[in-house]
Amino acid sequence: MQVPKKFNFSFFKSKKFFIISLCVVFLIACTIVANYLSLALVRTNSTNESVSSSAFDVYMLTLAKSQVKAEAQVLAGDYQKVGAGGYIWEQDGYFYVVSSVYINKNDATLVQNSVKANQGFDSEIITVHFDEIVVNGSFTADEKKVIAKAISACYDFYYNIYDVAISLDTAVYNEISARLAVNNAHNSLSNVYDDFNTLFDGKSGNLEELGTLLEKALAISQELCGGTPENNNQTYSSVLKYRYTEILGVLYEFING
Repeated sequence: MQVPKKFNFSFFKSKKFFIISLCVVFLIACTIVANYLSLALVRTNSTNESVSSSAFDVYMLTLAKSQVKAEAQVLAGDYQKVGAGGYIWEQDGYFYVVSSVYINKNDATLVQNSVKANQGFDSEIITVHFDEIVVNGSFTADEKKVIAKAISACYDFYYNIYDVAISLDTAVYNEISARLAVNNAHNSLSNVYDDFNTLFDGKSGNLEELGTLLEKALAISQELCGGTPENNNQTYSSVLKYRYTEILGVLYEFING
């Protein structure tokens, strides 16, 4: 097991995470990129009537790893106190403690370099690949629109909450405005879920599995709306990062399960 150096908590108090300055610079750029990716994520195949999402990668900045999940969880609790997400991601035989997730590798690398330069802290970036989702069938135009929203719902929720977390860390939002933005993201996800159930409740196969995915995503969203922490010392910024990584986790499980 590789155990990272301890955080310099005084650094975080005085500097409020040096990476905040970087986040401000990239916030607008990331928003533009994410909006483009969200639009490009879903496509309709006019030949066989399938609706599918494009494959994509995300880049997770990780603070520690262990081959023993319980050890990773102990470390995660310390990192959550200073704003890191602390979600445990299993990959390649290791349990990684994830701080945050990026859609642009350059952003992850810049943050990693900043943490190293200002704290002497070693971290690691892991790439997580998400294959496309394909739903086959003969659908009306309205049904296709609902399916398209359903298969991009987890990604959209991730990015919406990612944006809230960045805005909170950079003081664009205070905690109250952040919670209101979370509610808006939850309502959007809930609307997708309701529309999907209206048209496809009781369907089998891919549609049933997609409905189950939406149920899991909505449960995570509800937990986030309640502000439920994983431990008593977890910051709200950490809760946001934890939940948006968690929703990527259920998406990954759905695709690879």
